[in-house]
Amino acid sequence: MARVSGEPSDVATRATRPQSLIITVYGAYSRAIGGWYSVASLRRLVADLGIEDAALRSSLSRFKRRGILTAERRNNVAGYALGEAARRTFDIGDERVLNRRIPPPNRGWVLVAFSIPESSRDVRYRLRSRLARVGLSQVTGGLWIGPRQLETDVRYVAERLNVEEYIDVFTAEHSAFRPTREAVQGWWDLREVSQMYEDFTHEYLDMANRWSRSKREPPGDRAFADYTRAMTSWRPLPYLDPGLPREYLPKNWAGDRATETFYAIHDQISLPALNYVREMCK
Repeated sequence: MARVSGEPSDVATRATRPQSLIITVYGAYSRAIGGWYSVASLRRLVADLGIEDAALRSSLSRFKRRGILTAERRNNVAGYALGEAARRTFDIGDERVLNRRIPPPNRGWVLVAFSIPESSRDVRYRLRSRLARVGLSQVTGGLWIGPRQLETDVRYVAERLNVEEYIDVFTAEHSAFRPTREAVQGWWDLREVSQMYEDFTHEYLDMANRWSRSKREPPGDRAFADYTRAMTSWRPLPYLDPGLPREYLPKNWAGDRATETFYAIHDQISLPALNYVREMCK
């Protein structure tokens, strides 16, 4: 759906949501320091992002109910740690989120065929939702397709939902009857993906240029706030983009410029941001 002129993009809005920012604070930094924050240190960190205590408490309560975080005391200090499943998800996601997005060579396709009983409709819905979230597209009914490199993601989704008995996974080539490039245009809405990349570049290019021009050591609090917001906006994009080979993408693919914009920020301030978190958590 086209965005109304002057209306904030999803990319911009995501980086203002307390829950999205708090998830990034855990995903981007906590694993390097043990996967846990004391309540006091977490409060200090999110204050740098403009998140008030009430929003923090509400978010922590919701994440605890969902099993994303677990309440845990260390040395008699109250805090929250990443749940085991959430930690594994972040560990696997690093491969996709933090690796530079270069269109891969053409290795064919992964196909996912499934038939889940009517009595498990909720599981069927979650499976479809998660396949879409890792970049696959529905061809028809219970048949989904993605570039071959998404096979690992498919297996992880099946394992997490415990639905291996209902799924068959194939690797394949598209051979007939329409050109593959034309078929791809029907399987994925590349205009929508391109628009998200353009929105990211629009939102963060000035930040990238500012940090690239800077000759001084980045102030820790500023690096943390900027990198956390940029990462919060960036994190979903590599999943919404299936990662198609260059030959199936439009010319002047917007993902190229967005990728360069993100990594200009990442390369300059991800380490100063992490060092700031370490200092705040001592």
